[in-house]
Amino acid sequence: MTRTVEISLRTMSLERVLAVVLTVAGLLAVPGYVPAGFAGAVVPFDTPQLTADITGHWEADVTGDGRSFTFLFDFATAGDTLTGTVELSTQDRSFSITHGKVSGNNVSFIAFGVWTGTLVGDELHLTRGLDYGREQKMTARRKPKR
Repeated sequence: MTRTVEISLRTMSLERVLAVVLTVAGLLAVPGYVPAGFAGAVVPFDTPQLTADITGHWEADVTGDGRSFTFLFDFATAGDTLTGTVELSTQDRSFSITHGKVSGNNVSFIAFGVWTGTLVGDELHLTRGLDYGREQKMTARRKPKR
């Protein structure tokens, strides 16, 4: 019995094309894809969560304890991995980002503290975990590098 399958490969990612080819060959079941003429329920695609594009230079002004200073962030992303540096405008040293992750609009990393944040529009709302459970909240904005 021959079945007809009509799909447009031009609009699909390479991974998706491969999955469709393997499905047609009977080697893989693609969620959400039911070839023409086949009966059965359509399972929704597991849509991968897109990661926020926070690559670049960001600055956050902070005022507290009678002092004002600026955090300087230089972020780079590769998939869901976040790397880069964090600096204080009042110091001549930078801290490398370790354990950096991006998931959707959320970020987390370690560099001169434990950081979490959420990208909301053009602003990165950050929380820096400090000693004894204290937190420092700030909003970073993308800026040209100084």
